[in-house]
Amino acid sequence: SSGINAEWPLRPGDLKLEIERLLKERLPFTQGESKKLLVNDINRKITSAQSSLDDMQREVERAYVGVRPQLSYKLRTYQTEFGALRRQVEQELKRLQSGGSSNPFDRPDPTRSNVLRNQDAVERTTAAIHRTEILAVETENIGNEITTELGSQRDKLVRTRDLLDQTDSTLDKTRRTILTMGRKAVTNKVLLIVIIVLEVLILGGCFYWKFS
Repeated sequence: SSGINAEWPLRPGDLKLEIERLLKERLPFTQGESKKLLVNDINRKITSAQSSLDDMQREVERAYVGVRPQLSYKLRTYQTEFGALRRQVEQELKRLQSGGSSNPFDRPDPTRSNVLRNQDAVERTTAAIHRTEILAVETENIGNEITTELGSQRDKLVRTRDLLDQTDSTLDKTRRTILTMGRKAVTNKVLLIVIIVLEVLILGGCFYWKFS
């Protein structure tokens, strides 16, 4: 996504701070119907936060692989914090419902409880999947680094082999050159000996002819 970066928008953090403020500063001092309305208001804010988290989840899935682990970590942190807040609100609802009121609003809602439990299970599963995804990305990065290093080592080995081949070829040429020079040296020596013998024979012939 073109809007993806290392920093999230402020909305999830603002919602978290607002919900925590309501839970700590207003809820303990509110009673009766006002408390029910406040709990419902907090629950709506948590639902809105969950919608924001769902949008963030979709952005993470479209994010560049290099920044996805960091974004996934932040998303899991938000999910954990909002899950804890939701459970706190759920406990407050249960306390209100156990107060003996005949108001149908105060009666336990099995469907809602099941939905909340299922949502908690989905969050835990999602967090486990994210951890697995981060591990997979890190493993992929390590594998890419190893592959790059192996490729570099292979190139060095290929260059070394080519250098050895060139050296071997040069040694073969040098050896042939030395052999050729040796044969020429032997030939030159034989010719020199023949010339010397001929010169000795000629001189001997000249002395014989002169003094005979």
